[in-house]
Amino acid sequence: MMGAYCFLNGRIVLCKRAGMPLNDLGVLRGYGVFDFLRTYNKKPFLMKEHLDRLEQSARRLHLAIPVPREDIEKAVYTLIRKNAFPETSLRFVLTGGISATGFFPEEKPTFFILAEKSEAMPEYMYQRGISVVTHEYLRDIPEAKTNNYMIAVKMRNLKKNKRFVEMLYMYQGNILEATTSNIFFVKGNTLITPKKNILVGTTRNFVIRLARKDFRIEERDVHIDEIKQVSEAFLTATNKEILPVVRINKYVIGDGKVGLHTKELMSRFRAHTASLK
Repeated sequence: MMGAYCFLNGRIVLCKRAGMPLNDLGVLRGYGVFDFLRTYNKKPFLMKEHLDRLEQSARRLHLAIPVPREDIEKAVYTLIRKNAFPETSLRFVLTGGISATGFFPEEKPTFFILAEKSEAMPEYMYQRGISVVTHEYLRDIPEAKTNNYMIAVKMRNLKKNKRFVEMLYMYQGNILEATTSNIFFVKGNTLITPKKNILVGTTRNFVIRLARKDFRIEERDVHIDEIKQVSEAFLTATNKEILPVVRINKYVIGDGKVGLHTKELMSRFRAHTASLK
């Protein structure tokens, strides 16, 4: 559910009155980046980390955010208040802006923030775990959160028909990331997660900080054959928190149930977000 108010190029406006030119490079060429955060107790979670990543993504595409960070932060709180959802998800979008030629930007990027009602994943998924299916794909500029989600959109019917919740991207035998998530594996008391050719998630990094006290952390390549040796797996993402994975393709992870280490990290994550003021 979209909020009534959004932020566009420096101003809070009604969404029904907002718009962007048809010759914006975000429309013509998909030239843009975005980021996405959510609130807990109506407070933005990991906002600094999300805005840092937005800036990093923008630099990789040679884009500059045309609004000062302090104005963006003020807009976030204003949108939370004016849209008045129980909890809010906020999508920051930066595009190349208008172009007379369809290729070359005119140094006036478009920047907007959309507010949506934050919707939790079904609780049964956290209790039973989910299935994912692998797909050979290496994203263009994987370290940037670009607007190009064409493969994910194209393959959406596969997920519906096969009852997979996410696609898990692979490249040359190595597991990379899911469509909108990072992935972790548990082997003994070690958490293993891919590091190269992925978008490094803010939730991923937060979970590593949560786990570091009691787990050994390995950020490295993970070959697909290694899933036969792990006992647990889970996804991390802003809209998923920590979501257990019990099946990859036809292979059952561990005993096919949500593992104890995953449950412990889920509990820590939810305790932390519940305490936010």
